[in-house]
Amino acid sequence: MNYPEAVKKISEELTIPEDVVDKAYKSFYTFIREKIKALPLKEDLTEEEFASLKTNFNIPAIGKLNCTYDRYLGMKERFKYFNKIKEAYEHKED
Repeated sequence: MNYPEAVKKISEELTIPEDVVDKAYKSFYTFIREKIKALPLKEDLTEEEFASLKTNFNIPAIGKLNCTYDRYLGMKERFKYFNKIKEAYEHKED
């Protein structure tokens, strides 16, 4: 079942207009997205600082979105690596 079919089914089951169901789902995911974007993940955080952040979101019927400290460190290293490649490529073009 794709998203439009799910919205239609829920709309029919709850007798709510499809646009209201659509807005409810989109606002739910917009909230999660904005909360994640607001996290200071571009900074170098200690494990204690990272642990104090809300990095887990439980989505009913789907599961949990989460980020561990190890994953955070790995992504930071990956980002540094990609930046080095990008800088080397840009320097090579000059």
